[in-house]
Amino acid sequence: MSSLQIRPAQPADAARVARLYRQAYGSAADLGFPSRMTEIDAETVGDWLEADARTLLAFESDGARNVNETGDSNTSDEYRLVGTVRLLEESEEPYLERLAVRPDRQGEGIASTLVDRMERYARNHGYDCIQLTTFDDHPFLLEWYRERGYEPIKHHDRPERSYDFVTMEKALE
Repeated sequence: MSSLQIRPAQPADAARVARLYRQAYGSAADLGFPSRMTEIDAETVGDWLEADARTLLAFESDGARNVNETGDSNTSDEYRLVGTVRLLEESEEPYLERLAVRPDRQGEGIASTLVDRMERYARNHGYDCIQLTTFDDHPFLLEWYRERGYEPIKHHDRPERSYDFVTMEKALE
């Protein structure tokens, strides 16, 4: 993995973050895990970015690896944005959500870098644990979170859906 630049998201990032969500969650939808994120628009994402939450963006710092849809090299932020994650601090435990990595960059450690940053942030702000919710039978996410120290604490069974969710928690040392 080339080195990443991580920075907080700004409302001006809404269009490129919405595009990233559509790409990343589209690959999950292809696996049978639908999400409204596959049709998310920049206006909605802009509202989220203005809300009280911490959203981080990961940018590729090696512009030579970035190629746009036509095959042309492009180092603009739109093509350099490779990942994002959000942390809500609305309850006693912070809540990790909206982790997304460009499908062509998954498996390179980008998600790990972003989650590490959010876990460190939560620890440094006095939280004892961090929570998230994911699909209970996703082919790799549940195991990936378990390998990171997250344990299931609540199962969300929804008979009207073909999939269920599980809330997971990690103690922060």
